[in-house]
Amino acid sequence: MNALDIGSLVAILGLLLKSMHDKSKAAEEMGALKQQVKSLEKRADRWDLKFESIEDKLEKLVASMSRVEALMGSSSTPLQTPSPLKR
Repeated sequence: MNALDIGSLVAILGLLLKSMHDKSKAAEEMGALKQQVKSLEKRADRWDLKFESIEDKLEKLVASMSRVEALMGSSSTPLQTPSPLKR
């Protein structure tokens, strides 16, 4: 074996090691990204629950306001917005 053959073998071995290192680093980054996705999905689920709760409460408020308006509409005096308090 001459020096060129040894140099070629060392270069190929170096490329293989570098490739393996790059693959392991990419797998590590992919694992971190998957973990972030799971975390974000959990946060999104919590926000969805909060929004559903807010929507339910808003529907109840609208329904109760409609009932109040219906009851007040039957009286002879219309409701007016109160004027601001003076100090």
